[in-house]
Amino acid sequence: MRLSLGDLRSPAELASRLPGVRRELMLARIALTAGDHHAAQQHLEAVTPDGLTPRLMLVRQLLLAAAAIERGDRGVTSILGSALHEARRLGFLNTVIMTSPEVSAYLVEHAAELLPDPFIEKLITAALEVRTGHDGANQPGPVLVEPLTVAEQRVLALLPTSTYLQISDVLYVSRNTVKTQLRSIYRKLGAASRSQALQRAADLRLL
Repeated sequence: MRLSLGDLRSPAELASRLPGVRRELMLARIALTAGDHHAAQQHLEAVTPDGLTPRLMLVRQLLLAAAAIERGDRGVTSILGSALHEARRLGFLNTVIMTSPEVSAYLVEHAAELLPDPFIEKLITAALEVRTGHDGANQPGPVLVEPLTVAEQRVLALLPTSTYLQISDVLYVSRNTVKTQLRSIYRKLGAASRSQALQRAADLRLL
C-alpha cells in the first residue's frame, strides 16, 4: 500500500526485517517503483528458484516481466507469456494483477495483442478495474506539486521513447543523475511508476 502511494522508505524498512527471499522480492518492487529496473533485476537474480513456493515463483516471474517492460526489452512478450502460462495453470489471477502495476498496465495497453481465452479476459477485466480505481483515487491536480527544473523537463521529454541508459547518453549525464531526476519527477507528478508518470505528464500537457 505504501509503495502504491510512492512511499519508498516504509517498504524499505519493512524489507530489512523480512527473510531472504521475501526481502529480495520486496526490494525488487521498491526498485521498480523508483524506476531502477537494473537494481530490480539484480534483486530478482539473487532469488534462486529452488525451494520457492509456486506463488513466490510466480511473483518472481512477474517482477522479472515488470523489469523487462520498464527497460523496453524486446523479449518481454516471452517473459510475460511464461508467467501468464504459470498463473493460468495455478489459478493465480489476483497475484498477476496485484504484484506489479507495470504488468497490469501492460496487460491493459496490449490487450488486443494477447491471445483471447477466459483467463486472459478475466485478467484484462481485473486490470482495468484496478487501473480505474487508482486513477480515481490519485487524480492529478491542475498543477504540479512544484515546477520541474529545466534538467527534469529534458529527462521527461525523452522518457516516452528512451531507456534510462539512452537518456543518460543523449543528455551526457550519468545514470545516477538520470535516476535522481526521475525520482524527483515522479514525486512532483505524484506518480508511482513510469507509465503513471507518463500519463500524468500527458494530462498536465507536459508531453
